[in-house]
Amino acid sequence: MKNNYKLENIEIISIILLVMINKLILNVPYYIVNLTGSGSIVNIIYIGIIDFIFLLVIIKLLNKFGNLDLLDISEFLAGKRLKIITAFLSISLFMLVSFITLIDFSNVLHTIYFSNFDMTFILLVFIIGILIANLIGFKSIVRIATFIIPFAIISVIISFFSVFNSYDLEHLTPILGRNYYTTFGLGLTNTFAMYIIVYYYFLKPLLKNPEDFKKISIISYIISLVILLLTVTSMLTLFNTTTSSEPINSLFLLIRQIELGTFIQRVDSLFILLWILSIFTYLSFVVFIINRILKKILNVSNERMLSFSTCSILFGLTLIPINVSKIHFIENTLYKYIILAFMFGFSFIILILASIKKLRSK
Repeated sequence: MKNNYKLENIEIISIILLVMINKLILNVPYYIVNLTGSGSIVNIIYIGIIDFIFLLVIIKLLNKFGNLDLLDISEFLAGKRLKIITAFLSISLFMLVSFITLIDFSNVLHTIYFSNFDMTFILLVFIIGILIANLIGFKSIVRIATFIIPFAIISVIISFFSVFNSYDLEHLTPILGRNYYTTFGLGLTNTFAMYIIVYYYFLKPLLKNPEDFKKISIISYIISLVILLLTVTSMLTLFNTTTSSEPINSLFLLIRQIELGTFIQRVDSLFILLWILSIFTYLSFVVFIINRILKKILNVSNERMLSFSTCSILFGLTLIPINVSKIHFIENTLYKYIILAFMFGFSFIILILASIKKLRSK
């Protein structure tokens, strides 16, 4: 299958939602609740509005450049040197995201289900699967994502309504949180939760109908925000957020509360299976994006062969000896600010300056 496959509208929306689902799996809702407490619902609405306004600005700026992505726009602005810098920063960000996703989720599987297996074996299974998916082609990754997403969204809805009787409304008050500064000041850093915005910088050349880019972006963003809000609400009403110890995976603890009667036992195992497929597909897509960026820089005719190098580097990173607490520290601090700097800083500045240059050239 060729990797120049163009995405239908529903496929690109599925890809964006897949990114969001994986942020939920990797404890992003916990970090939001842990920071803003009972003000988390207000905070999600607050950052949702800010990120949405920012997204509309990005869409308007990207539409000035046709089907170009961030790398092409960087080259238009300042030549190949800036394009290489943009590529390096983009690859570094996506590799960091892949590393954290893979090591964190593998640790959850190892601790809860596969403690008798060496964690390296779990990591290797994911790496081999990602490699095979990218060698087969982009179309297969997209088809899997489109198949998984409806079930993933249903799982979030089930998680929300299945624990409805267990809701403790005391955890929702005071509704504005501990204080205004925490909810609206420190809580502003929670804009990183809508990390899906980063992918909008790179997806336009993949669209079969580029003229629908704005519609696709808005629909996928709104659905993602609603999913995040449902998950945060469920966790906020179930868990005590005043403790300093982080659960191994707050979403896993949430699904452990679900009871669907005697007909379906161990529903958490079904959810874990769905998450494994989701993580696998998401990482396969991220590796595809990295390969695509490398192809533009190295002028390689077939980026699928780059999968061997990309997957080898990713596997090598996961073998670095680092404990789980440090991984969670990276997720909650360094990772957050790197995303914010790339999403609202570097990439946005390039769009602004390139738009000014284009306007002056006219």
